[in-house]
Amino acid sequence: MPPKYKRLIGDYCARHGIDVPPGFARNTPGRYAIIRTHLTPAKLIAQTWFKTADVIYYIEHFLLPELGGGLSQSIRILDFQDGEELSYTDGKQLAKVGTFSITDENEPT
Repeated sequence: MPPKYKRLIGDYCARHGIDVPPGFARNTPGRYAIIRTHLTPAKLIAQTWFKTADVIYYIEHFLLPELGGGLSQSIRILDFQDGEELSYTDGKQLAKVGTFSITDENEPT
């Protein structure tokens, strides 16, 4: 499954002009990824996650202290398993805000 996420995330970033840091290739890719949209160009965070609790931990301990109230306008949280865009809520949860295409042309349908 991880090679699939690496391919899906990499293809998505290439299609949308999102910078992929070198560290992404060194980590085991998970289903959840965060894109920092306030940077030019937008940049993928090298770390990805398999559990929502780990995504929330990262947001609360690394992104929230840096971005504060601008958090929701500065990041996109993407679930590459279900094709859902999520947002961080003050209730320490992730809520679905939309969907996106996760079509993988290399896999049979």
